[in-house]
Amino acid sequence: MRMFKLILAMMLVCLLFPCAALGEAIDAAALCPIEMTPEAEGQILDLYCGPTQGFYCHGEQTLDTGKPYVLFGQYDCWAMAAQGTKDSFGPVGWVEAGFITDIPYEPQLGFEDGFAAMIEETAQMTDNPMADEPFAGWAATLEQGTQVTVLARLGDWLYVQAETEGVPVRAFIPAKAIF
Repeated sequence: MRMFKLILAMMLVCLLFPCAALGEAIDAAALCPIEMTPEAEGQILDLYCGPTQGFYCHGEQTLDTGKPYVLFGQYDCWAMAAQGTKDSFGPVGWVEAGFITDIPYEPQLGFEDGFAAMIEETAQMTDNPMADEPFAGWAATLEQGTQVTVLARLGDWLYVQAETEGVPVRAFIPAKAIF
């Protein structure tokens, strides 16, 4: 009886796995920037590439809240943001949400729909997918076979989490690197 239950459980997992994989390839949440009003008493905030200080922080990437900027949403006490407008923005990163006045509650970015994937062809990561030359600034390389977590989609880009040199990194890669 015990063996029968084990076999039955394994068959169920085998039946559900392909369905989940098909859904994941199609269903990555879209990132939608929200334009924020520049603050009169703007602050210059460090941009981390993920929602904690444990993520990589490029020392030159900052967000000036006294100039036009966009928010993509919030996770816990961190906000995903970029300098510019919703049609043209610079490097994307995370800032401590408490430093932004009038931060909208929505959208919440839990990335619950995120899924594991493997890099099928070597891909560059960038924090600046809207730039004419997105890999001219900060970039990291993900080799073929690297495991990533796909968190969201922005046009032809996927927002992923990976680890480089032992540090967690969130950035954008071309969608064709996975699909």
